[in-house]
Amino acid sequence: MKGMARVWIDDLWLKNDDGVPPPPQAKRSLAACRDPMRAQVDERWRSSRYGRGRRWRCRWYTVEGTTRRQHSQSFAKLADAEAFRAAMEDDVRRGRYASPHDAKRRFRDVADMWLRSKNNVSEGVRLRYECELRVYVNPRWSDVPIGAITHDDIARWVASLATGDYPAELHRGRAAKPLSPRSVKSIVKVVFAGVLEYAVKARYLMENPARDVEVPRPEYKDLVFLNVPEIEQLARSAEVIGRPVDGLIIRFQSYVGTRINESFALQVGDLDLTNRQIRIRRTWKNSASKQRLGPPKSGKPRTVAIPKFLVKPLREQIKGQPETAYVFRSAKGGHVNDHNWRRRVWHKAVELAGLQDVEGLTPHSLRHSYAAIAIKAGADVKILQRQMGHTSASLTLDVYGFLFPERLGQVADAVDAEVTAALVSRRG
Repeated sequence: MKGMARVWIDDLWLKNDDGVPPPPQAKRSLAACRDPMRAQVDERWRSSRYGRGRRWRCRWYTVEGTTRRQHSQSFAKLADAEAFRAAMEDDVRRGRYASPHDAKRRFRDVADMWLRSKNNVSEGVRLRYECELRVYVNPRWSDVPIGAITHDDIARWVASLATGDYPAELHRGRAAKPLSPRSVKSIVKVVFAGVLEYAVKARYLMENPARDVEVPRPEYKDLVFLNVPEIEQLARSAEVIGRPVDGLIIRFQSYVGTRINESFALQVGDLDLTNRQIRIRRTWKNSASKQRLGPPKSGKPRTVAIPKFLVKPLREQIKGQPETAYVFRSAKGGHVNDHNWRRRVWHKAVELAGLQDVEGLTPHSLRHSYAAIAIKAGADVKILQRQMGHTSASLTLDVYGFLFPERLGQVADAVDAEVTAALVSRRG
């Protein structure tokens, strides 16, 4: 903080008399007595606050713009005041100091700053942040000074989110209900903690009290996979319900593994069917009012491979179309809206294929099915990461690592063979 040089410690109980400080014996007597009124301190050395409240005050100044502000904190013991001064001056030297004035900022004001700073998120993510702030976060924290938020306060709030006993701004007077662990994690660890982390970076706070708060662990749910016969049955059903292109969409999702709005954003110029490669350059982003094109989820383009049996139907699909035409087109020639396609084709095709009892089956399940097929065929984690557009191999392993169990046995067998061969060689 500009203008802050040092911290002073004031004795609020003793004073100078015409510039003459209290004698050492008066100070020793006061330090030795439990009751300051019984200490041998002459009246001339006693301040108007003698014996009342905390004796020691740390005092420091900051310059904020053109305003000079005084800050203070009181302590009962001199040792505590000296420790505070040492820590404060160390924070200043290391650039960690946060002004008490900034700590009085209301949470909602800092939340507005945080939201304005999110320049690299999609419109859909921004809308989710705004919704979670408005509905779940601000009703509890809006007017609370950020410096008054404690770890315990947050822990109690987290518990209330899980039980349904929390303040909320819900439409049409709906009552609050228990939130899922996944929702609690997003509200607390992404949005709420994100606001406080912004306050730390802006040096309004010295530390983020939400950083180490525990939230309920999300319940593990098995991913939904379809096998090849089920995929083919679903594709044929989609052709019956809709058009031939709808069956091609099912097969493309299942055997290429792109996200559905990446597929619907593909243009003819993105396909290199001779080399069986496709360039994923863009995706459709959903907002409350419309769809718009944006970069893929990872933020950068990637190249994916397609199996040979999809080349012929894709070539027929794009025949006679300009480079800028969409590969998968609606009946009127425009792009396919994923929400409309789910309602018009997907749900009906699932029922016709007899898959309506598969719990959790969505178009995204086809992407999971691709991963299972690719891993069974021998794809390693790095290749799968590139094909699916994950930001890291660790993310791919987090989602699909359990599909590699037999590899552990292969590694153990390889080590066994290597050691056995070495031991046999030595004996020979």
